[in-house]
Amino acid sequence: MKKLDKTNARSKLSYQEDGSPYCQRFDEVYFDRESGCQQSDFIFIQKSHIKLRLQAAEKTFTVAETGFGTGLNFLLTLQAYQKAKLASTTPLAPLHFISVEKYPLSKEQLVQSLSLLPQLEQLALALTNSYPEGAVEQFEQEFQATFLNGQVRLTLIFDDAALGYSSLRCSKHGLVDAWYLDGFAPQKNPDMWSSDLFVQIGRLSKEQATLTTCTTADLVKRHLGDIGFRFEQKLAADKDQAMLVAVMQSNPLTTKGYQLRPAIIKPKHVSIIGGGIASACLAYALTKQGVDVTLYCKDASLAQGASSNAIGALYPLLHQQKDDISAFYQQAFWRAKALYTEISEQGHSFDHQWCGLLEVSYKAALAKRQLTFEQLNTWPKELIHGVNAKQASELANIELPYGGLFMPNAGWISPQDLVKKMFNAAKASKRLKIVTDTHITKIQQVPSLTAASTVGESSTADKSGTTNESSTSWRLSSKQGEFNASVLVICGGADSIEIEQLKSLPLTATRGQITSMTTNNKINKLATVICHKGYLTPENKGIHCIGATFQKNDTNIIPNKADDNYNLTMLDKCLPELSATINWQEQDITASKARLRCMSQDHLPLVGAVPNISEHIKAYPHLAKDKNWKYSQPAPCIDNLYVLLGLGARGLCSAPLAADILTAELCNIPYPMDNQMIFNLSPNRFIIRDIIKRKVSEQRSCML
Repeated sequence: MKKLDKTNARSKLSYQEDGSPYCQRFDEVYFDRESGCQQSDFIFIQKSHIKLRLQAAEKTFTVAETGFGTGLNFLLTLQAYQKAKLASTTPLAPLHFISVEKYPLSKEQLVQSLSLLPQLEQLALALTNSYPEGAVEQFEQEFQATFLNGQVRLTLIFDDAALGYSSLRCSKHGLVDAWYLDGFAPQKNPDMWSSDLFVQIGRLSKEQATLTTCTTADLVKRHLGDIGFRFEQKLAADKDQAMLVAVMQSNPLTTKGYQLRPAIIKPKHVSIIGGGIASACLAYALTKQGVDVTLYCKDASLAQGASSNAIGALYPLLHQQKDDISAFYQQAFWRAKALYTEISEQGHSFDHQWCGLLEVSYKAALAKRQLTFEQLNTWPKELIHGVNAKQASELANIELPYGGLFMPNAGWISPQDLVKKMFNAAKASKRLKIVTDTHITKIQQVPSLTAASTVGESSTADKSGTTNESSTSWRLSSKQGEFNASVLVICGGADSIEIEQLKSLPLTATRGQITSMTTNNKINKLATVICHKGYLTPENKGIHCIGATFQKNDTNIIPNKADDNYNLTMLDKCLPELSATINWQEQDITASKARLRCMSQDHLPLVGAVPNISEHIKAYPHLAKDKNWKYSQPAPCIDNLYVLLGLGARGLCSAPLAADILTAELCNIPYPMDNQMIFNLSPNRFIIRDIIKRKVSEQRSCML
């Protein structure tokens, strides 16, 4: 790239009748006087979550911009820093704002332009006071200034964008946390939107770096995809303009290629096997993204498996200190509550109550655990906090002799009711077809649907297929006939374990029985869910639920009296005073239900493409010698076959976030969490761990 020729560096600025600064060179306004400030704030500050990220940053937070223009985005970022500082109880990390400008404004032009924004007057004055004097042709290549007592640093490079950013050095972990691509549109300023610029963006971006831009040009989308950004098109603040929101999550320069999930062109149609909470959340999420869905349920009606319980508790699994499991379940809990509230507010009402949940410290070890929770103070109080016996009794609205850990935002839900209403919400999109009483017992790879014949009642829907026309498709077999699927997701819980292509995944079925008890005047005022070694729910429709048993290697789903007695005995053993007060007897049992939970080896769900295990072993052999061995090759997976499994006993909590992750994968939009957490849920994590631990070898792979 050539060094910038500054002989023609003027911006060619003029002003429109309303005063809006106008660039004659590119036939475009810098910002609209009436709404430009609000638009920029929405696109670059709000959609990049700048304020929250500044509050959370532990090291220097770096924003990089293309097209400094009038400095509007810098001033808005400076304002966000001020707001973050006021809202934070601890000092903020420094902010570094880097921008490039090939055709800079003079100081006089900058002053006149920013005078149109009285809401930014003080910050604009700080910028213009430090801005270079004189003719722009005489500007140095780089200008630096500091603001807010040195906490914010501005680096302004007067150069071509690609050339300017090529001069920056960065570590192997990247430099930039957030990008604002705000040069004039590609059709008006094609030189800036070059492939060289995107190479530099890819080089400088940290993992999880965000990028926002008000252009949705195909060229920009293609370049972003090439350098590893996942993006989603959204509407800007005025709802008339489109914008892109992107996250660096698939960097081709990674040294951990096995964490890269397979690229897929967004399908027109997805087939799902299952009929419970996982399937409902996924069907809802996919239809919201404009994807047609056909769902195959083995039962005559929906939600007959583990999602068929009368009452289920919704709460996160939290440990005393943050770890991978707690981090996932904390985020999953908030997402679940938000989604279920969304469904209810759409008019699809279901029985539930956000009444909180109390983990009772009924023995010394649990009291010690509670004390540790309170001392470490790892989690916010709106998520979990300790209470004494008096407080616990007040929260529960019954007498309790113990304190415990209270989760004020938790509660209970009728799972079967919820699942059916979620399917109704998805069906309202006109994109969901449900095929019941169809047990898929076998799946088989077939050539692409463009060449395959379609059989069965779902053939018409599935034939619309996916744009992955050269990929493998699937034929599904059942007693009701055969069906074709272009992209297949298996969400069938414990039933899925018997599908041949999934037998290598470390999934097990664990039996659980729940007992429904008739309420009485000693317990009907219970106002929160109580957890001990089991749980006790508040009353709904005259019953409470207690349970549940955990029985490995038992797949019998016929309920039995022994397990009902176990549930009653467990309540009596952990909370004897309460049990004696309630005085439930065998005749108070109204119903019992036994179902199978699909459990994973590490108690986290499996979400994503099914790995080709033999190809993994061939692709990453040196991990057995060095777990940090650098690999760029993406994970080898079975084409167009995905799972959402292993939700265990916490499907109500984990299913919505897991469905969001899989929907993001299928639709090529940003994942809702960072790369490490995504890998923690990836089905191929187990084979990678086994290779590292030398539990498998290339010789063994031929037997898999």
